[in-house]
Amino acid sequence: MIPASGMAAELLRSLAHQKRLLVLCALGSDEKSVAQLRHELDIEQVPMSQQLMRLRADGLVEARREGTTIFYRVTRPEVLKVVEALHAAFCPPK
Repeated sequence: MIPASGMAAELLRSLAHQKRLLVLCALGSDEKSVAQLRHELDIEQVPMSQQLMRLRADGLVEARREGTTIFYRVTRPEVLKVVEALHAAFCPPK
């Protein structure tokens, strides 16, 4: 349990930013381009790039280039589980 608590704390540190959390929610189990994410979330280019770089550095997302388009996807299943739990707790059905 002790090693797992360290990994969990690192994950929570990565999630503890509104824009990063929004990006992960928008990605879900899909792969999306930076343009798609910017359009869905209404986030400017520079802040979007900063948050994607942080998520990538933390190992939560990975990028794939296709021509000039970069696509991102969540890499770790536990990230999706935590994001889904947060979604269920804070975004109740309308």
